[in-house]
Amino acid sequence: MSEHRNLPSQKDAISTALALYETRPFAVSDIGSQSAWLRGASHHARNLYISGPMGLASSVALGLAAVRQTEEVLAVCGDGALAMNLSSLVTIAGAKQANLAVIVLDNGIYEYTASVPTPTRDLDWLALGRAIFGAESCFSLSDLTAEKWKSIPGPRMIVADIAPSIEKTPLLGMSPGQIRAAFLEASKR
Repeated sequence: MSEHRNLPSQKDAISTALALYETRPFAVSDIGSQSAWLRGASHHARNLYISGPMGLASSVALGLAAVRQTEEVLAVCGDGALAMNLSSLVTIAGAKQANLAVIVLDNGIYEYTASVPTPTRDLDWLALGRAIFGAESCFSLSDLTAEKWKSIPGPRMIVADIAPSIEKTPLLGMSPGQIRAAFLEASKR
């Protein structure tokens, strides 16, 4: 565990990524710990907490970015969940949706299911992101500042190496109906 000593928690990484934006983006999070930690980091009506199959946050975020082209959208993806929908990254790059960013939170485990290792635990997400999005559009979260973020062309990818949680993942505390109602209300603005 000593190799994780200086890594941020999932909650802190999400907070750091949201702070890169001047105006609060729409945030679409994967099922499980990403939704729970997004809520813990910054509960907001512009958050869409996905339920159902894993790995859909990046695809749903692309659709949202396409219909809300004047607003920023951030897909909050776990490494295990994004691995289940890797082709979405190629689709996002091909769509050239400049208002979309994907953050992959990489701790090498399925946190929500008792820390089972992900099959991508040895994958170099930064190299993969740069191969798909280009070196000018994919960065490690630790290398970003709000000023630098403004100049990065989209679509963008952020790779956040995070520590496995030592806390129990909090419950989301919202039903799918409540999530939908809050998000629809925020989408009217």
